[in-house]
Amino acid sequence: MSALALLDYASVLIFALTGALVASRAQLDLVGFAFVACLTAVGGGTLRDVLLDRNPIFWMADPAYILIAAGAALVVFFHRASG
Repeated sequence: MSALALLDYASVLIFALTGALVASRAQLDLVGFAFVACLTAVGGGTLRDVLLDRNPIFWMADPAYILIAAGAALVVFFHRASG
């Protein structure tokens, strides 16, 4: 795995954590956490790919992006529930 790919995954993780923290402040449930985290993590890139007419959209070609975002949402959700 290249350094660029690692940075790409790290940026998705950071944006997903940001979205999950917003969901925590809004006191959403687990589905809300996952939705907001995934939307925040891949929303901008999805819009870019749609406007540039790229097929497939990056997270459809590599579902690891969604898995990272959902994992971040789970971590924040259960951390909030335990604390």
